[in-house]
Amino acid sequence: MIKFVTDVRPGEKDILTPVKHEKLKVTDLDGRLVVVVESPVEGWSDELLWRWSEMLKQVTENGADAYLGDVWVGSTEV
Repeated sequence: MIKFVTDVRPGEKDILTPVKHEKLKVTDLDGRLVVVVESPVEGWSDELLWRWSEMLKQVTENGADAYLGDVWVGSTEV
């Protein structure tokens, strides 16, 4: 399952807000595109990304990285 690193703790940079309207792209660990998901109208949130992580569990079971646009936002390897 993909673990997203988009939650912001004190002192950390917010990586989600600037890319929340980008497509979610999931690649295998060799960089091959597996899934592309259009951004919701309201943009991605931590909660929506976690829900998608659950829905994509089967296609990411061999390892995957997640990007919003070109920004890395999570992985099965975290």
